[in-house]
Amino acid sequence: MAKLNLADIKSGSLVSQVRDETVEFFHNGEECSVDVRIKQLPFFETETLLKRMHDQESVASEWISKALVDDNDKVMFTKKQIEENFVQALASAVFDKVWGTENIKKAMQAKSKKAS
Repeated sequence: MAKLNLADIKSGSLVSQVRDETVEFFHNGEECSVDVRIKQLPFFETETLLKRMHDQESVASEWISKALVDDNDKVMFTKKQIEENFVQALASAVFDKVWGTENIKKAMQAKSKKAS
């Protein structure tokens, strides 16, 4: 378990961190992968997006557009570019990485094992 320092968190050390991920998805019956860079968005931004998502508003393309960055950590796509240039399988797979679905599943499994 990583031990964090509140002073570092206060200075924003967790926000805007960038991580490299490989996204796998199926397209035209073939397994494909693409390397992406994902920027950690601040709580205020993700909380707003989550609220809108729970209100049945579609936010995936906006969320992806804010999180995917290039090698200089600059936003790479607009919301419109995501909507027009991504296929559903790619968008879903990228969104799972951006939102951290895999990490949530692992955390739930770890919690479940501790409870047993």
